[in-house]
Amino acid sequence: MKEECMLIQPKDPEGLKLRLTERPLALFGMGGMGAKIIAYCDAHHIPIACLVDNHTEKQEHGQNGRKVFSPQEMRAAYPNANVLISSAVFFHEIKQQLEDLGVPADQILSYTLFIAENVTWSALDKNADWKRMRIRNRDVAMWIDENVHSVIDYGAGEMFLKTLLPPNCVEYYPIDYIRRSDETIVCDLNAGDFPDISADVAVLTGILEFLTTCESLLRHVAATTKQKIILSYMTLERFPDIEGRRASAYVSHFTEQEVIDMLAQNGFALKDQHPDPSHEVNRLFLFEKV
Repeated sequence: MKEECMLIQPKDPEGLKLRLTERPLALFGMGGMGAKIIAYCDAHHIPIACLVDNHTEKQEHGQNGRKVFSPQEMRAAYPNANVLISSAVFFHEIKQQLEDLGVPADQILSYTLFIAENVTWSALDKNADWKRMRIRNRDVAMWIDENVHSVIDYGAGEMFLKTLLPPNCVEYYPIDYIRRSDETIVCDLNAGDFPDISADVAVLTGILEFLTTCESLLRHVAATTKQKIILSYMTLERFPDIEGRRASAYVSHFTEQEVIDMLAQNGFALKDQHPDPSHEVNRLFLFEKV
């Protein structure tokens, strides 16, 4: 769950409009959140003077017919602009970049002005991007070989992983917090309602950030998994902004080493890891039983 799933729900819409229109407005960041802010501003008649991004490809091709400036071009063309940073993951890096360019601190605005308070995963679920999750599932399936006969899929969603499993894998257990199909095994993981199911491989993708019970769940998973644990996690190193994490409905905040240590303490060693293809900053981890 990332910027694409953040809810646009300003706490003070009228106050926000006044703040955004007091000076020319530059929007920095053309990712998922940037697109949502553009749509909101267009719908509420809030003019955006210019769009800004660090990626040269976006500068060359623009955004839906609009020119995208480099930060230096923006600074020269709109020296008095308020600059709204739309990126949660890279907020601090962009803020430092703007300060180095001479933008006053009180003219640097945060995407959090648009975010609802006390966001929960269930509120974000209706905006889940299943297409992106399918991309992730394809990578997960590459770690599931012919020796695997059973898989338990925590946060199974639409159960696309099931279609990618090898023929020898005859048992698939989809776990989710709501019943998405007749096959779904409903468990409230945040309440400690863990399934009493043993499997060769456990998959936990896109869920650990939203759980207050991560440590106890991973202990349970390790105790009931015979071969491998595959998980995704947005580590604190890669997304350090706690306010941004909370706006994404994250309730757990672990470093990469803390994740590795939790599994090691329960008999699983890190075997491999690589970027999550569904998100440029997220990571996929493969652990094997020692």
